Amino acid sequence: MQDDPVVRFTMDGRVFELRRSQVEKALVGVAPEPVRSHSVQIGDTWFPVKQVLEQATGVDRSDFISTAARRQLKKLGFPLKHD
Repeated sequence: MQDDPVVRFTMDGRVFELRRSQVEKALVGVAPEPVRSHSVQIGDTWFPVKQVLEQATGVDRSDFISTAARRQLKKLGFPLKHD
C-alpha cells in the first residue's frame, strides 16, 4: 500500500507494530458500540477508541486507557473526536 502509516508501541507488556490498513481490516463487519466519550473514524463509521484498539491488537480494553488508544490511532492518521 502506498501510504500505510505504521506505529510501534508497547502495551500490556507486549510490543506491537500496527499499520493503518490492519486497523481498517480488523474493523470490517464490526458493529460500533455506543460512544461514551472518545471516538475514532474508521471508514464512514465512528467507533469508541478502546473498541478499535482492542479489535486491532487483541489486548483486552481493560488493560489500557483511552489516552493510549487515542495516541496510537492519531499517529496512524485516523480522525478523532471527544464527545
